[in-house]
Order: sequence, then structure tokens, then C-alpha cells
Amino acid sequence: MKLHFSPESGPCERQLCRKYQNPLFSPVADRITQQDVDAARQEDQAALQQFLLDFRSLIQEAVDLKPNTDSEIILDLKERLDQCYTRCCAMPGEHEEIKIAIDKLIQVIMQAVRQGAANDPVALAKLDDEDAARRMHQALHVHMLIVDLLLADSPIEEADLLPTLLSERVEAVQATLPLFDVEQLGLLYETGKKRLEELQRQGHALPDAWNNLALFEHALLEMTDTQAN
Repeated sequence: MKLHFSPESGPCERQLCRKYQNPLFSPVADRITQQDVDAARQEDQAALQQFLLDFRSLIQEAVDLKPNTDSEIILDLKERLDQCYTRCCAMPGEHEEIKIAIDKLIQVIMQAVRQGAANDPVALAKLDDEDAARRMHQALHVHMLIVDLLLADSPIEEADLLPTLLSERVEAVQATLPLFDVEQLGLLYETGKKRLEELQRQGHALPDAWNNLALFEHALLEMTDTQAN
């Protein structure tokens, strides 16, 4: 029986969709039921409601900030807003207005921090670097794979990381690889190669997964060359 997945699913349902009828996750993929999908959808909806509560709380906290608030408190709030942005991207449905609001609030906070560091060129340079890193970080959120990996309560368990990476679109995998160091990527490559060779002997060609494995190898060679130089 074909299962029904939501067109705008949340992280738990997305991960079940990745596993469904996917030999890379076997034998788990053969045991997923509509009941599992419905339960994951309910879990995602509960996470959405909790996110909306947390978001309103953060907004109120930002509104209540005093002009002389310690910079550490302000930066802690900014870090939690960054996490809030990731959660927003992960939630089921479309929440573009909330993402824009979070981004604007982060910019206001960073402007306040800049005013406090106006006479410190070193601090200002660090803030410039942080702004650039944030923009790059947010740009990666177009890939649901990265969003789901970055969640504090990620639905992608450690045992599912490799089959998930091998199953995703090339563009998403390519964007994800810089998140891993040489040792992690080397382990993923070696384990992935053995797994795909095993599945090949069982009659599963999986050309897309082999293409993703080639990305692992290429990235690994680039990292190794960079470290050598």
C-alpha cells in the first residue's frame, strides 16, 4: 500500500519519507506504515506549536531589553534567535514572515552590539565576520537536509546519517559536506562504499547514491590536500 506524505512536511515526517522504500535503510524501510507517518505528522505539528510559543517568548524578551543590558545577555539572545531561525525553516508549512522577522531582530541586536564596540576596530572586524558567517549559514537553510541536521532534536539519528546523505539530491549533499571534518568524512566514505557494494551484490544499482559517494571522495581529497599544504 502506498503511503500518503504531506506536501509540506516537518522534520520527523521528512525523515520517514527519506526511509520509505529505500534499500539504503533496509530493513527499516519495509516496516514503515501509514500509522507511523500520521504519528510523525502529529509530532511535527506539536513541535510547530511549541516553536510558535518559544518565538513569541523570544520576541517579548527582546522587547524588554534595557539600553544598558550586558552584551553577553544580548549575544545569548542573538544565538537563540539563530537557533529559532533553523527551527522555523524546519517546521511544516510556510513561515516566511517569521523568518524575516527573526532576521530583522538579529540585525537590530547586532547593531546594538556594534554601537557598544564603536571604538574597538578588532571587535568590529569580528562582528563583520560574524555577519558574513550568519548570511552564509542562513543561505544553507534552503536545503532541508541541512536544516534537519542542525536541529537540536534532529530526527536524523547517527545510524541514519550515512543512508540519509546517500539518498539526498546532489546539491544538498554538496552543501552539507563542509559540516564534516576529514576523519568524519573518511569514515562516511569507507562505510558508504562497503554498504553500496553490499547492496550492489543484492541487485540494487543505486546510481544516485554512488554519485553522492563520489562527492564524499572528492571532498575528502580536497580536505587532505589542504591540510598537506
